[in-house]
Amino acid sequence: MGVVRPPLAFAMRRPLIILLLVGIVAAVGWWLLHFQNVAVEQADPWNALPVEAVAVLQVAEPFTAWDRFTGTSQFWGEMDSTRQGKAWAALFARLGENLAAAPAWARRIGKYPVLLAFSEGDDGLPRLVAMNMPHTPEAASLLRAGFQVEVPNGFWTGTNLDVRPDSAFPPMVLGWVKGVLLISVDADGISKARQRLAGGAPPEALFTKAKATFSAGSDAHLLIRSGAASATFGGTDGIFPNGARPGGWMAFDVRLRPGALLLNGLLFPEDDAALAGLRQQNAGPATLLQVLPAGVEQLRTFTITDAAQAVKDITGGLAEGPAFEACGAWVKGSIGVASLTNSDSTVSRWAVLSTEGPEEAEKGLTSLCPDNGCPATEYRSVQIRQLPADELLAKCFGADFSGFGNSLWCALGDQVVFASTPGAMRSAIDAWTDRNAMALDPRSGDFFNRYATDANYSWWMDAAHNKITGQGMIAAMRRATGVCLLQLSARADDAFTATVCIQHAPETTGPAAPGQAGALWTTALGAPLEGPPILVRDYLSKTVQVLAQDKDHRISLVSCTGKVLWQRQLDGPLLGGVQQVDRFRNGKLQMVFGTAGKIYMVDRLGRDVEGFPVDLGGSASAPIAVLDYDNNKDYRILAPMQDGRLLNFGPDGKAVQGFKGPGQGASALAGVEHARIQGKDYIIVPLRDGSVVVLDRRGEDRFNSPLVMHGVAAIRGSRKAMDIGNWRLLWEDSTGAVISGAFNGTTDTLDRPKSGTATLLDLNGDGRLSVLRTTGSTLAAANGDKAFFNVSFPDAASAKAFPVPLPDGKEAVGLVLPEQGQVRLYTAEGELWPGFPMAGSTEFSVADINLDGILELVTANAEGVLTVYPLSASP
Repeated sequence: MGVVRPPLAFAMRRPLIILLLVGIVAAVGWWLLHFQNVAVEQADPWNALPVEAVAVLQVAEPFTAWDRFTGTSQFWGEMDSTRQGKAWAALFARLGENLAAAPAWARRIGKYPVLLAFSEGDDGLPRLVAMNMPHTPEAASLLRAGFQVEVPNGFWTGTNLDVRPDSAFPPMVLGWVKGVLLISVDADGISKARQRLAGGAPPEALFTKAKATFSAGSDAHLLIRSGAASATFGGTDGIFPNGARPGGWMAFDVRLRPGALLLNGLLFPEDDAALAGLRQQNAGPATLLQVLPAGVEQLRTFTITDAAQAVKDITGGLAEGPAFEACGAWVKGSIGVASLTNSDSTVSRWAVLSTEGPEEAEKGLTSLCPDNGCPATEYRSVQIRQLPADELLAKCFGADFSGFGNSLWCALGDQVVFASTPGAMRSAIDAWTDRNAMALDPRSGDFFNRYATDANYSWWMDAAHNKITGQGMIAAMRRATGVCLLQLSARADDAFTATVCIQHAPETTGPAAPGQAGALWTTALGAPLEGPPILVRDYLSKTVQVLAQDKDHRISLVSCTGKVLWQRQLDGPLLGGVQQVDRFRNGKLQMVFGTAGKIYMVDRLGRDVEGFPVDLGGSASAPIAVLDYDNNKDYRILAPMQDGRLLNFGPDGKAVQGFKGPGQGASALAGVEHARIQGKDYIIVPLRDGSVVVLDRRGEDRFNSPLVMHGVAAIRGSRKAMDIGNWRLLWEDSTGAVISGAFNGTTDTLDRPKSGTATLLDLNGDGRLSVLRTTGSTLAAANGDKAFFNVSFPDAASAKAFPVPLPDGKEAVGLVLPEQGQVRLYTAEGELWPGFPMAGSTEFSVADINLDGILELVTANAEGVLTVYPLSASP
């Protein structure tokens, strides 16, 4: 290579994340399909695309993709604070309000894909957008709402419309022909699209072949010329091996993930010889990461399983002679070149060749030395030698390996490392010896473990080292981008499997709270929390969101990426948790929760649902319960009151007529529980005087239980049974004993009076409960007289243990130490989970909140800073 240029991928003219975002936003008419009884002729939008297009993005369901992008992608968290981001959000809000005004119409229509075509010099904006849109009043209404312009009748007969819905957007031109809406940057683009729809040249054969490989279920599809992809990601250096220009098209299924944009698909090369060096080699892992320093900015790797064939395919020469015997005959495994720009602007470069015979490699390389030997030195007990001044590596493995004539080399395990300077060689030896190489780096190593697979060829770049200037969404995206990866693997046919990953992982992610190193994200809510964060499911993105209430009684809903979606004031602290219901039976979930004085039902945007909030007219004594007796979404919301009454409301917020309930008297000690036994419903209400009321659906007595919970201090759970008489409540009494009592009046002592607060867990997953005792410095678990574990921790008078359900159905043990500002997670055997303790002051939950396949822990500190940590694998 000679001179190595700094990373250029994020001087990109067409960053794919922005292409996807623009694609989602530009698709304002996707919901406007013909639903009338009269058939309307609609042309194929693909026929409108310019033949000179270098990329085409297809978004099948833009509103769904938009919700997923804004609700789950960490990239959007960087962009939505910009002027352009606010403009896009406002545009979609207008479209959403327009569609919400005609729900019956919206439900009847289907979904057509939206196409965006990009040409050379488009500077990140599409040259043309095409989508099916019939001529209907609803279509005109939506265009008016989105683009804030009146749509004249002449628009539907061929008149162009100049629009600019916000000064943050560039001027645009709208056109319509044969049921296809056209959006372009100028009138010429609209005119040419009309001509192509009237009858143009057929698309390229490889274009058609690539387009046919799209898969269902992705967020979008991308067709891009290989040359455009190379320039987009790799700048002037490109992304293909040895400067190859294979031509042809790449077809990708695009999938949005919270921390990355993933592209999976195929490369259909025009010139197969350009990638011939990959054809006859087996795919493999990039093992050379263990000898490269953490912080490497660019890396290209190849997998070599037949060195002689590889040299022949790459160079066109025969695998023979001194150069091959010295530098190629012994090579097997991953080989690659890497570079890093130093603080003084100099560049360090490495070439690494794997081998199964280090002695053979050393013999081959030293055979090039003169009779008096090659210059040699030693660093940290590693022998370092110098190659003769000849481009031996490039002669074997191509232009990517040029610039290593007269370089230093050494053997580190089964890797032979070549370095451009003594400093570069020392850093490689340090990385190997001190185990701080790329493979173990929390940033690059974690990325490779998560996204990289065995491949014939990999191109990798860490874009976060670039110093990005400028304002706007593109600059914000570039500053938030960490690592980019391309991998190619040969297939039996003419194509190559191709994968691309663009990761949200900026080198500096902003200030985290003290002691919160390793956090995935932190979000300050402005005041300490009233209780632990609560996890709720977003029905659109399928991710998990965090609902938290602070000491000012304000609740906040936070996305899985740490963005505060909305906040609102309540009349008091939440009493219990949050339950989600489908009130309108349309798949859209609402959140139901209560305070001492009100019951709330809100939608995903934090707005009150019709009929709510409900004023209880008094004070509740326990959390509300939401029951669905017949699993038909005919919900009942039961609120136990301080005066002993039990109020019952329907999903419309109105009191259920005919429900009797208990009269005034002892108040409920815990929330109502529902049991369904042999086709009968039982509503169970434990009371503060130790008695238990068991009612039917109408609120009338169904079972007269003789059970008395003497000295009850707190309900700790219940145990189901085949008949109501054997149904059990579990409680802790005033002496600290843990008691189990059946509704037929029989009682058993699960644990004798002891110091410490009791918690019940099914540690073994066998249905047998264990009692967990927490004191100010110890945590002990036992089942009767059988002890499971006993662990100690720093003194914390407010220490609290709690069960932590895991996705596999098992339970772990959570522990919060507020005085220490510390949370801990233990296995069922009492072993501290890897990575703990962590910073936090509230009870926590564990879930895969962002659908990245990795569990996260959600907690908050004493100042009200929500914190999400990635959780290590179980020990």
